[in-house]
Amino acid sequence: MTPKVNVDQIEIPIEIVCGWQTIANLLSEIVTVPVALVMRVHSDRLEVFCCNDNHPHPFHIGDTQELGRGFYCEYVINYQTGLKVINAEQDLVWHQNPDLEYGLVAYLGVPLRWPSGEVFGTLCLLDTAPNQFDDTFTNLLESFRESIESQMTILYQKEQLSLINQDLCNRVETRTKDLVELNYSLNKEIGKRKAAEEKVRYQNHHDSGTGFLNRLGLEQTLQSLVDNRSKSSEIAIFHVGFANGSSVQSKHGYHAWEQILIHFRQRLNHLSHFEFITARPSSNDLVFAFNVEQQHLDEVSEEICRQLVKVSHSEFELDGARIHLHAYIGISTTPVSHVAQTLLKQAQEAMRSCKDLGHKFNYHSQAVADFHQELNQLENYLLKAIRDDDILLYFQPKVSPITKRWTGAEALLRWRHPVLGDISNESLIHIAERNGLIFEVGSFVLRSAIKKSSAWINYVADFKISVNVSAVQLRNPQFAQQVESILLEHRFPAKNLELEITESSLIADEDAALNTLTSLHALGVTLSLDDFGTGYATFNYLKKFPFDAIKIDKSFIQHLDKSDNDREIVHSIVYVAKKLKLFVTVEGIENQFHEDFIIQEGCEYGQGFYYGKPMTGESFERSLMTQTRFDCSPMASES
Repeated sequence: MTPKVNVDQIEIPIEIVCGWQTIANLLSEIVTVPVALVMRVHSDRLEVFCCNDNHPHPFHIGDTQELGRGFYCEYVINYQTGLKVINAEQDLVWHQNPDLEYGLVAYLGVPLRWPSGEVFGTLCLLDTAPNQFDDTFTNLLESFRESIESQMTILYQKEQLSLINQDLCNRVETRTKDLVELNYSLNKEIGKRKAAEEKVRYQNHHDSGTGFLNRLGLEQTLQSLVDNRSKSSEIAIFHVGFANGSSVQSKHGYHAWEQILIHFRQRLNHLSHFEFITARPSSNDLVFAFNVEQQHLDEVSEEICRQLVKVSHSEFELDGARIHLHAYIGISTTPVSHVAQTLLKQAQEAMRSCKDLGHKFNYHSQAVADFHQELNQLENYLLKAIRDDDILLYFQPKVSPITKRWTGAEALLRWRHPVLGDISNESLIHIAERNGLIFEVGSFVLRSAIKKSSAWINYVADFKISVNVSAVQLRNPQFAQQVESILLEHRFPAKNLELEITESSLIADEDAALNTLTSLHALGVTLSLDDFGTGYATFNYLKKFPFDAIKIDKSFIQHLDKSDNDREIVHSIVYVAKKLKLFVTVEGIENQFHEDFIIQEGCEYGQGFYYGKPMTGESFERSLMTQTRFDCSPMASES
């Protein structure tokens, strides 16, 4: 029986309280209301737990309100439902509400609950003037509620785990004492011998750091599962690879990394109704093998994948630091093979294909096997191409949507292979990272882009050349010095260079990335967060890292003319960016509607096929010179 958690005794860490404080300030700023509160309920009173400090209002942290007086928040807590009051003075239900004493006539609030269903309190907004609180703000409040409750879930599970651990310790201690007292004299030698034999057997089949099965134990146990499964069941193998495992080990040590892996497994305890085993075949990988009913194989596999991805996206706390894992999942099943080693190899190949394709999880198929064979071939070709200078640099214009002027370009790799055809920028970067050529490739792109655009800044003074930076380059402590050296070599102003960084590059090693980006920012280089909106901690990175700009991912632009949600998302992103004084580039502009929309939203730059496809440096320069001549012509001057 799981011990009951007393939620009143759960202390909220100061780091989380600071995060809630930030949420309150953001809500107050975005919704433009004077009051944003996190309230905590006690048996006889309501307590102001967090409140915004960016606008004057009558509340302070620690203030209390006696229950039973009919406050807005009391209604939300009693009925455990959201509440919106547009104007209490004209509302027959709320016209005598005690919050009117503070002049607060409008209210929007939602309950905050622990995982047990018990109410923590409320997250609410109050206004001194009538307020409709439209759906955008309601959805925003709901989103922040989910964020706060996810943190509360972690605290709850941590407390629950602590109670379970203490209970288990007490039981083990009592049982051990009884056994020792009853059997000590008769079984001493036998116990020693069995313990020694079991220890040897255990160590041969288990990982010493986590207690999970090792590679040998996994292969033997998995083969036994496959051979002894019922006719109506199948075995599904999930290989989870952690891309940033090595960096976490380097920074925090092997023991700390092993504790994270153990916590990862513990967060899957809710899947215990399935029969499954856990293994650690290598330092940065976990393998789970599930026994699943044949008729439910597909749907159960999908559910397990979702749960693994969810846990992978959750936050792990280690020595006061918050760790985010970057996981990829490969799946294989017994209908494909009945040999344990083959199944494990197939799941591992599927996991590796996730890294190369950018997927969170992937099932093994013949296509995956063919893909890896093709990738190995590409790696060999790429090595030769780098040595023979066969890689080209293309440029896609970045445009001011209002003036239609080309204000910059993004440098993109292209490789024209006589047999394989054109290989794109993303594929080249993935291959280079896999085979250790990313330093050579990255240096080539940076040096060539700066050299080429050194002439272009003579045509357009504020011209910016944008270069993509990989996770490997960010982890290199010498990268900022390398950039500075290339800038000095070509006498290229730092303000004319923009480096684009994706969220996945930051996740790999946040501390190393922060050091590198801080040094680059000090040089005067423009830093842009690429693919903005596609990650799960994007807004947090804007606060943590010294970014000057964002690039909104094209996935939000493709369906602007059909999707109200996409338009609302882009509007909200641009709104926050403007509040943070960041420049906004939108990629994926393909038609007039897209351009009109980003002009309306006040975005500074657009990029996409509507303005121009990636082109050679010579083609780009000709077009840029044509634009410059037109700008300087008498007709252009008169107009």
